[in-house]
Amino acid sequence: MKMILKLGRGALIVATASLAFACAKSGAGANQANAAAPTAVAANNAAPAPSPTQSPEDKTPRINIEEAKKLVAEGKAVIIDVRGTDAYKLAHIKGSLDVQMNKLETGDFKGLPKDKHIIAYCSCGAEQTSARAVALLQQAGFKDASALLGGTSAWESSGGPMVRASPTPAKKN
Repeated sequence: MKMILKLGRGALIVATASLAFACAKSGAGANQANAAAPTAVAANNAAPAPSPTQSPEDKTPRINIEEAKKLVAEGKAVIIDVRGTDAYKLAHIKGSLDVQMNKLETGDFKGLPKDKHIIAYCSCGAEQTSARAVALLQQAGFKDASALLGGTSAWESSGGPMVRASPTPAKKN
């Protein structure tokens, strides 16, 4: 049983490291102001000031944790997890929908309400993946979408409810 727990923890560490690496690789140097001072951006609840090399993802709106919780509690928003199904199965924000980036990239927006605020999240500290999802949503006509500042770690640090996969029991031979 201890071996399975160690393997499960190892798999979780590898998955988290892989996601962090992917986020760092896809957004190297991008949006460093958000990573360095998320509270300043959270207080303003706005995207950082434009820079000459700013990508469309850098211009997407961000939303702080408290505002996101409020909108969800009021039934005015839906949260989408764009990290991928494997990461979603391991742990996700309670009530969030598993919406894979490749679906959004191919124009598949089925199941997403146009009459609610859509809050996308990932595990990147600077919201690269979720910002990309928001940019795609905006291009598809979703008027009210934003990336969750700080992603899963900020949500969890704030005490936001998470759903975690239970460890799989050992198979007996």
